[in-house]
Amino acid sequence: MVRKTLYAALALVIGLALIGYLGRDRLIDASIRGKLQEQPDMAFVANDGRIRVLLCGTGSPEVSAAKAQACTLVSAGGRMFLFDVGDGAVRSLEQSHVPLNRLERVFITHFHSDHFNDLGTLINAGWIWGRTTPLEVEGPVGMRAVLDGFAQSYALDEGYRSANMPHLAERRGVAFGKPLEVAFTDGQRRVRVYDKDGVTIDAALVAHDPVAPALGYVFRYRGKKIFVSGDTEVSPVNMDAMRGADLAVHESYAAHMVRRAVPQMKALGMQFEAEVATRTMPYHADNIALAKQAQAAGVKHLLLTHLIPYPDNFVVRRLYVEGMADYYKGKLTVGQDGMVIIL
Repeated sequence: MVRKTLYAALALVIGLALIGYLGRDRLIDASIRGKLQEQPDMAFVANDGRIRVLLCGTGSPEVSAAKAQACTLVSAGGRMFLFDVGDGAVRSLEQSHVPLNRLERVFITHFHSDHFNDLGTLINAGWIWGRTTPLEVEGPVGMRAVLDGFAQSYALDEGYRSANMPHLAERRGVAFGKPLEVAFTDGQRRVRVYDKDGVTIDAALVAHDPVAPALGYVFRYRGKKIFVSGDTEVSPVNMDAMRGADLAVHESYAAHMVRRAVPQMKALGMQFEAEVATRTMPYHADNIALAKQAQAAGVKHLLLTHLIPYPDNFVVRRLYVEGMADYYKGKLTVGQDGMVIIL
């Protein structure tokens, strides 16, 4: 009886394999059609009065389980705005089916590499895959030099592709983006950098010494306010930008966890890692101090990103925010790549 059952199962497997082999072309064609028919999620460019916030990257320079380094997409009024574009951001955006060629503008907070590592990839991909106007990229003074550097790095690629594909040669101006630099007058800490069809974006100086300038951005639409912090320590200079925010997308550093880890690093002979951890703590946002400031600023929803150390499971995510609820009474969310918040 057992032998008959085994023979029957083997015959079934052989039969299925034969059917699959004979119908392989049909299966391959169906797979190709399915891939070709995938469509971007046009909700990101819907003009429906809502604001959509996509965390396209919640990582940092540390190697982690995050799909991407710093990246936040905010869409409203039929337009999409990208804040930072760290390593892996383009792939993360594609996995969320964002219509990348519809990006209105990219805003860079500062020139730590994990905040613009994928910028060249983003601009290059837009040129190759049909963008018709140069992507505007705005950031601190130095933005022009960064884009000039990318243009030099991609010059050979642009030449090869333009020689092979005349339609790309006709759009050479798209290949390297359009730099815009945020400038502040003496004593000014906040400046409007975008104002169109009800969407306003202000750049605000934040505290990330010795990085200067470092920017956060205040996004407003239909009475809603979003603060995207970039990298910053918790400081009184950020209060105006945070005050009354419906959503604060804020960098986060679980210093209570790192402080416990440093002595263990040293005991294991990891002196370099211990030194890096010790030096990074002062210029990032300690979770407890951040909770206190968010409460004082009246932030309604605090969304943590740029997570250090990266909380890659349920238990660590609980430990990551330990003590924050003692001080912050609003909605608290530990971000994850691909998370969408709708306001």
